[in-house]
Amino acid sequence: MSTSQPACTVVVPTYNRTELLQHTLESLCRQQLPPGDRFEVIVADDGSADGTEEVVAGYRDRLDVRYFFQPDEGYRVAKARNAGIEHARADVCVFVDSGVILHSGALAAHLAAHRETSGPTAVVGYVLCFNEGNEDGQEILDAVDFADPDASFARFTAERRWPDIREDYYERYGEELDALTAPWLMWWTCNASASTALLRATGGFDEAYRSWGAEDVDLGYRLRTAGARFTLRRDAAALHVPHPKSYEANMRSAARNYRYFAAKFNTPVARLVPDNHFHEIEDVLRSRGLADGEATERFGTVVRPIDQADAEDAGARTPTEGEPMTPPLLGMWTWKDREARRDAPRVLVFSPHPDDEVIACGGTVARLAAEGAHVGVVFATDGAMSHSAVLGIHTDPTPAEVREIRRQEARMAGKALGLREESVRFLDYPDTQLADRLPEFRRDVLALLGEHEAVTQVYVPHEIRELNADHRLTGETVVSCLAELGLTPDVYRYVVWDERTEEEFGFVNRKPADGPGTAVERLVSFDIADYVAQKHAAFREHRTQVELFAPGQTRPVVPWPFQERVFAARTEEFWITEPGGDADARTGQDGRAGQDVRAGQDGHTGEGE
Repeated sequence: MSTSQPACTVVVPTYNRTELLQHTLESLCRQQLPPGDRFEVIVADDGSADGTEEVVAGYRDRLDVRYFFQPDEGYRVAKARNAGIEHARADVCVFVDSGVILHSGALAAHLAAHRETSGPTAVVGYVLCFNEGNEDGQEILDAVDFADPDASFARFTAERRWPDIREDYYERYGEELDALTAPWLMWWTCNASASTALLRATGGFDEAYRSWGAEDVDLGYRLRTAGARFTLRRDAAALHVPHPKSYEANMRSAARNYRYFAAKFNTPVARLVPDNHFHEIEDVLRSRGLADGEATERFGTVVRPIDQADAEDAGARTPTEGEPMTPPLLGMWTWKDREARRDAPRVLVFSPHPDDEVIACGGTVARLAAEGAHVGVVFATDGAMSHSAVLGIHTDPTPAEVREIRRQEARMAGKALGLREESVRFLDYPDTQLADRLPEFRRDVLALLGEHEAVTQVYVPHEIRELNADHRLTGETVVSCLAELGLTPDVYRYVVWDERTEEEFGFVNRKPADGPGTAVERLVSFDIADYVAQKHAAFREHRTQVELFAPGQTRPVVPWPFQERVFAARTEEFWITEPGGDADARTGQDGRAGQDVRAGQDGHTGEGE
């Protein structure tokens, strides 16, 4: 190898991931740098016991690579990366995670970004196929051409498949990151670079982070305060190879670390990090008067009445006239949408199991989300018994495995319907056993509704017409809790599980209803024709239910005739109540009480457990 100083040092932390590490090292072997430039690689091992050192040694004939090992004393990726910074011989450090495949021009693009600016620079590289919970993991693996990754980059970009999950941030605020107040929120060390001298001057990574998340944001924050300019380079592209991981565990870890970050710096912007989505903080800063510069449309800095409305919902005091107001959590909505969203519905959908929300309300949820409503979905049970109870399949998958898979399916279905991930909530009561946990379930529902006192619409399973116990008790509990709290939103009751559904699924889980009720009901029908595609996409995300998921499975959990009715439906029907009238209006056997009935019992759809 040449003895000249390398142009950049690539720091790759790793822990027991030899296969993923090999993908990264192979991509480094393909790098094409300008004439006269070369790079070195530092593999910083956080205590592996899987032959990582031998794998690295196998690349010494093709890469200028060094290996540094630290004992396995728990999660110490910050310390591992610091070893890379300490031993770097180049003026620029490029951070890449194990399992990240770099485009052949990625290092050249990182170097160009640093050379094109006069001062210290922090580069945000572009990462395709980054998935938070390994969703679409197998599909991505099947699509990647590992022999020619550059071809995969070109194809995925042209087809707009699996773009960087920060893409919506860039579309919202533009790509001039240095114009933003908090660009460090996007500086993620799966593919990022910075000046080696500045990394050392700012102290490197904080080694107090001993679990997943936030150590890169912390260092990015310090780089910014030390004067680094931030730039996005799409040509510094990478592809994240999917691998098993727990989204829930990562989010719990990140939440702890974000609280540490906020307390450590204790600045107005740092204090926003634990409780706000990263893609919203730029708006929050400007609406609260925490950012320098003139108000512009681009950055959503115009303070509008919706800011005050959302502050009141959050329990904040009402600002006086002319005082900066607390902004809403806007998700993907720009400031121009705020005025329209001021009086938008605030909706909660209670679903007994993952997939009921789509079957009964998918088109309606997609419509409401598209119209700017604040929509949340709450799952009462974990859905773990779908294969065991309905099909007699107790292993491969086990109920525990089904539970975790269905959680991710529900998240992806929510995305298909236009919901943000944080809009989906899991209460995780045991599937088929909600009747045994009603006091705790009621307590949780009361607490949840107490957090959403401004709710204007609630969608629930019908507390009498539903036959499945989990379904009926979900509706019964929610309706009772609304009454106890004195909340009066419009309540839309749906029916998923009737006699026909019960017969098709071949599964019975009944508990007698408490009584027939006394309210007059009528059945209303909502046209979902414009949102059918979204509903179908969301329904298909529930793969454990609609596909032959388990080895040897001869029928899906949700029977094919039932699925056909879901896919054929162009309306969704709900029972609404009116005061007064006699009890028979609710309990009539023909299912056609009241007005606006546009379909008989066969017109609704169902779900399986």
